[in-house]
Amino acid sequence: MTDIKTTRGHSCTACQHRKIRCNGQSSCAYCIKIGRDCSRRRRSTQSRPTAAQGRREGQVVESGNQRRYVEDNKLWTSLSGELEDTTPPPKDRRPSPAKRMHHSAQTNFIFGPQQWQSPDTLHPFAVQSFKLFQAFLTNLHPLTKIVHGPSVQEEVLGALADPYAMEADLECLIFSIHLIAVVSLSDKECRALLDESKEEHLARYRYATEAALSRVDFLRSTDLKVLQAFTLYLLALRHVADNDVLWLLTGLATRMAQRMGLHRESSLQHLSPFDARKCRRRVWWQIIILDGRAAQVSGASMNPAAHLVGDTKQPANINDGDLVPSMSALPAASASATDMQKLLPSSPVPPSQDPERFLKSVDGLEKKVHSRYLRNMDTEMPLNSLAVSLARSAFAQLRLSVCRPTRQRDRNAELSQPQLDMIQRNSLEVIRYDVLAHTTKALRNFLWHISSFFPYETIVLLLTCLPRMVSSDDAERAWDVVNEVYEHHPMFTPESRDSSHWALGNLTLKSWGRRVSDARAVGSEIPQDLPCIRTLRSQRGVPDEEYRDEVVVEVADSPSKKTCTSGH
Repeated sequence: MTDIKTTRGHSCTACQHRKIRCNGQSSCAYCIKIGRDCSRRRRSTQSRPTAAQGRREGQVVESGNQRRYVEDNKLWTSLSGELEDTTPPPKDRRPSPAKRMHHSAQTNFIFGPQQWQSPDTLHPFAVQSFKLFQAFLTNLHPLTKIVHGPSVQEEVLGALADPYAMEADLECLIFSIHLIAVVSLSDKECRALLDESKEEHLARYRYATEAALSRVDFLRSTDLKVLQAFTLYLLALRHVADNDVLWLLTGLATRMAQRMGLHRESSLQHLSPFDARKCRRRVWWQIIILDGRAAQVSGASMNPAAHLVGDTKQPANINDGDLVPSMSALPAASASATDMQKLLPSSPVPPSQDPERFLKSVDGLEKKVHSRYLRNMDTEMPLNSLAVSLARSAFAQLRLSVCRPTRQRDRNAELSQPQLDMIQRNSLEVIRYDVLAHTTKALRNFLWHISSFFPYETIVLLLTCLPRMVSSDDAERAWDVVNEVYEHHPMFTPESRDSSHWALGNLTLKSWGRRVSDARAVGSEIPQDLPCIRTLRSQRGVPDEEYRDEVVVEVADSPSKKTCTSGH
């Protein structure tokens, strides 16, 4: 029996030298014949690019105290060596009048014309500043984690001793902390803590933050504190600015972060573990969340390209208290709940074209998150209760993503009863999270943040499917929740000038009109108007005694276009 030869697949060195055909075996026939070792040349490792080489790689370029990340840019990377020899200019504490004029010319188109005002008139008393920082730590920091609480607290306390000598980047951060702290307070709380109305303090600290950002030339800055300040400013702006304007400004924050390389893991090399792998990751992911929400409410796409999202890892599941700026390595991520748990997105569910497989994946992930993080949480603690509700809401929204007949052409599509049951069950789970926050006294400190993430898509889906619900008891429970939503969100009515709020009111009236028509068609008792229905009908000039379907369907124009009347 002949031995089995191993096929090599290309000519050996001897056959190549003799320029004869090699049979490709080891050893080949020619080498056996001449009695020599059969060997081949090694293929060059440079012949084919690796997967890593195929990706676009960036480079950190430092110029003075500016640290810029450049990506696939031959001009900047070729000059990087020359830029590193630049002598860093001294860090500004207070820019000169000439610099202020130059900076204001670039930022006036964003913040509007600003007149220079001395910091002496902008800084609050030390006692007020301390109270605002405590409000920030209580009401905001647990939900944002943009800064490292202990280290920033140390800097703030040091700055209170002489607020007019602090560095300009820290001044930006402190003013933005003051602003968003005021946003989180009620008018009554503002008067009790600061002796003035919330409106007055909002105006003061909004101007102070904008002035501080202008002074540091934030549009050109690569300072992390400045970006943190601008991100906190945008979080506060959600409550006072137009959605379209906010979306443009979150895009600006995204560009600033990309210029610093926050979207690329490779840019974190040569930085301390504390600065690189904690603070910068936190800021980047908060900006991604903020920009995604701004895109949703402004009607833009919520699926940015991969090169915009980058490859920066999510922040580790580590308590603030376990981190110190001087550490040489990060501690291992905790396998249990931490104070970061409220921020960490769940592990991604693999995309699937099969709804059944997708829903099974969601169920499996929910069990994993519950057993690992939520099971042992003390829900008597407000933040833990919020985290559990948020997790349930997130998984319910994942399930709802399988069936969303919210597009106009899909609303008449037939849905099976199990699908309707699933929509009702999960929609109510999502909306209950919002209701819980408004009805639980211990969670009122966080309403400033929760109200900014109201689940518009979910309530639209619920209202779209409500007329098809067979069980009158189920429909009644769902309508009670809808009424609660309007009760807790008075900005939806009356006289809302927001087109999305007006459209939501139209859909609510249309769905209610279907309920009334169906009850009449089968001779059932006509349901009594809910308070939200009476308000919406009155707002649109639709008489309470009329229930004509055409009246309900035709209230489509917002007050910015025309006021609807019954006219039938």
